[in-house]
Amino acid sequence: MQDNKNRVTVEIMGQQYTMLGKASEEYLHSIALYVDKKMKELSKKGCAMNNIMLAVLTSLNITDEFFGLKQELEIVKKQAAKPGKELEDTRYQFRKVREEAVRLRTEIEDLRLQLANSQEEASNIYSEWLKAQEELKEAKDLIERLGEQKKELELQIEAAGDYNKAPGQK
Repeated sequence: MQDNKNRVTVEIMGQQYTMLGKASEEYLHSIALYVDKKMKELSKKGCAMNNIMLAVLTSLNITDEFFGLKQELEIVKKQAAKPGKELEDTRYQFRKVREEAVRLRTEIEDLRLQLANSQEEASNIYSEWLKAQEELKEAKDLIERLGEQKKELELQIEAAGDYNKAPGQK
């Protein structure tokens, strides 16, 4: 059973190895070239070591690079997630503000209706007040006319009383 794996022969430090993997041949070659480069760099440092020691130190160095990159990746992931979280928080706040705006619009509309009702009521009260003022003026005018009529009648009564008296009576 083949499992669609690629088989590649590579050379590391002058020795041939067969690599087997699902990745492309180019990718597998690039891995081998990287390991070969790192081992050659380490061997040029002048320390006398056999290939096993060189392979172990190279593995440690590559693992160190890997762990460092893994930590950097975690930091980058957290930083990448931060704007997403901030965006979600902003969206939540926006929804809350929009809900508050709807509530305030409803409250404003209710207040407008109350104001219209109050204005109508005030207009009715003002009309009643004007009518009462007019009735009061009419009542005062009537009282004044009746007062004048009363004086006239009193004068007439007095004059009639004087007329009915005989001359020389008082």
